[in-house]
Amino acid sequence: MKSILQPTKPKDRIVQIDILRGFALFGVLFVNVFGYNSSFFDFGGFNGGFTDSLNSGVYHFMINYAADKFIGLFSFLFGIGFAIMYLKYKSDEQRFFRLYARRLLILMLIGIVHIIFFWAGDILLVYGLLGMLLLLVRKLPSSLLLIISVFLYIFPVVYIALYVVFPFLPDALSSASDITMAQVIEIYSKGSISEVFTLRLSEYFAMRNLNILYYMPKILSLFILGFLFYKHEVLRKINQSKVKYFIWGIILLCSGILINIFTVDLVNSITGGEPNPYDNALYTAVFEFVNVILSMSYLFIILVLSSNSVFQKILNPLQFAGRMSLTNYLADSVVFSILMYSYGFGRFASFELWQLIIFAIVFFAIQIMISKIVLQHFRYGPMEWLWRKGTYAGKWNS
Repeated sequence: MKSILQPTKPKDRIVQIDILRGFALFGVLFVNVFGYNSSFFDFGGFNGGFTDSLNSGVYHFMINYAADKFIGLFSFLFGIGFAIMYLKYKSDEQRFFRLYARRLLILMLIGIVHIIFFWAGDILLVYGLLGMLLLLVRKLPSSLLLIISVFLYIFPVVYIALYVVFPFLPDALSSASDITMAQVIEIYSKGSISEVFTLRLSEYFAMRNLNILYYMPKILSLFILGFLFYKHEVLRKINQSKVKYFIWGIILLCSGILINIFTVDLVNSITGGEPNPYDNALYTAVFEFVNVILSMSYLFIILVLSSNSVFQKILNPLQFAGRMSLTNYLADSVVFSILMYSYGFGRFASFELWQLIIFAIVFFAIQIMISKIVLQHFRYGPMEWLWRKGTYAGKWNS
């Protein structure tokens, strides 16, 4: 008789990974809170339009040290989660394939509901779709997977460069629409429920090029890297050489900061300071290079610190948010959509950027407290329970 596939029990979870996931979740909220208050039709134009030093500094800090770094880290952790499940059930490939495919289908359904009713910036639908590709390539040799991962990550930069030569190609950086920002603000803050839903779907559709050509290749790349990271026991190697990896984390962090400070000078040294049709590709290449450097620095530093008994006590609260990452991610959208949209308080586009950061910090602190209370009484958060129940078709003791 075949054994019943079971989700990982709380006592068997890797605390370091949960802490890292909680850290990444906070970073995602740190960035997304700007999106809740603005629109993807003109995200940079709206948030970059604040000219005072405080709000301008907040915006540039978010772009330089959080945007794409934390969603990248979160995507990397998705790959680790896949590896944990795969290696646990590898002896029964066929059953694992069915189980994980069902898991991804449920995630996609949750993502679709999230997009329709709450927020156009959903990542769950994309994760579900790309997870299917990860599932299909899981048996490929690690060397080939690494090559594929590197190719996928640099693909957006190459594509943006090719767009200069072949302008008939879809623009990978476009999320433009005929709808003006003034109309977006009017509808989201004062429109009917149906008008808000329609606009949100239009906003999501407007991001199709950005999602398909820019974000999806990078996310799949990081899925694969996370899978390889856990498969080849890199976490164990980090724990065995903590000082070395902590030093590497600091070096990478300092390097990322320096490149951020001197990005313009770096690009100008390449182009000679003259306008260049490949400027977008060059700036994107530098941006993505910094994304990798900073994401790796965050990864090394948090993993090393969370393995130290003193620092683990400080970072430990993050694990509760990390264990309920799906619930907390969706809760972000529920709470902030009620705050911003007309069917709630209608405060869309009314906040300054520094206020949004305070909201994110306070709300995440509340999420940590609630998560801890929930996990003291239950094995999983509500959405985690629902996801697992669907994944395992109810054939486990919850």
